[in-house]
Amino acid sequence: MVDISRCKKCILPVTYPDIQFDKHGICNFCLAASNEKKGPRKRSKSKLDRIIKTYKGKSSKYDVIVGLSGGKDSSYVAYYLKTEYDVKMLGMNYDIGYRSTYAIQNLETLADKLKIDLFTIRPNSSFIKKLFAHFLRKRGEFCSVCNNLGYLIGASFSWNQKLSLGFSPLMVGGWSKEYEFQHGVSVTSMDYFFENLTHELLEELIAQPFIEEKVVLGYMKLKDPRQAQIGTEEHKQLGDYAMNFIQLPDYVEWNIREIPHILSNKLFWKHPPDVHESHFDCSLFPLKEYLKFKKYGLTQETIKNSVLIRERLMSREEALERTVLEQTTEPGIFASFLHELGLSKDDINWNAEWSK
Repeated sequence: MVDISRCKKCILPVTYPDIQFDKHGICNFCLAASNEKKGPRKRSKSKLDRIIKTYKGKSSKYDVIVGLSGGKDSSYVAYYLKTEYDVKMLGMNYDIGYRSTYAIQNLETLADKLKIDLFTIRPNSSFIKKLFAHFLRKRGEFCSVCNNLGYLIGASFSWNQKLSLGFSPLMVGGWSKEYEFQHGVSVTSMDYFFENLTHELLEELIAQPFIEEKVVLGYMKLKDPRQAQIGTEEHKQLGDYAMNFIQLPDYVEWNIREIPHILSNKLFWKHPPDVHESHFDCSLFPLKEYLKFKKYGLTQETIKNSVLIRERLMSREEALERTVLEQTTEPGIFASFLHELGLSKDDINWNAEWSK
């Protein structure tokens, strides 16, 4: 492990954006978390019960749509909804061409075990790679493409289902702000994505067969589509083109240490033995994390585990031990990925900041 100055409570390093330490060596993120008033959750299981009741049985085809990748969070969403509410699910899988073998296997097992109708949308690979190359040249990262394009495809699909069913269906995701949001590093911002598109790329985006132009124009007004959930101002702002979606972790306990064990025991869900349980569903994830480490001196593993320390779900000693899971060396897929994009390492903008 590289000897680097870290917070004395969590393990965030001095290289993390906007980090500051008090005289005791405790970082501002830990201090902010300890000062928060621990009141009741803004959303609750009872509210989730009411939402599901509103949509269950509304259509003879399905009750909810769940975005499925084969990874931990989306798989648990499907498992929870099926076991808790016995809903009819339509699974939507978004394939950018880099699904891992584990993801594909988990998707097939999940669909069979939970009796889910599953379909996969795979956008034109040449367009995806053009976007990847553009963002690597301009921002030094490529994951904003998948993050935002997936939302636009999902919102467009929701709109078309509304035309077919006569109402906008309920869509449920598994993104947890507590563990997934990465201050100063996150590339999920919608306005960041559109701000960095050229006019030509925007025109090509709108022309994609799975994309609705009016949906794109509506979502261009948002900062983060994940905030445009049912009942929010952002949801109202989108009007007819809003997805009726919720993030399940906002309503129920989301113990990311227990979820992989539940899935493995109940659904024979699998993950690689030598990595953490998050995001192995994409074969490009090690590259994303390597680029992050090169730039910020840490990966999502450290950010996530620092949150777990604050929640007393992981000891600092264990978190330090798990730093060996960080992608600190160049992954094997790097060279082949750049070759596919027609880029060299010199084409990557190593200096640009990621987060808006």
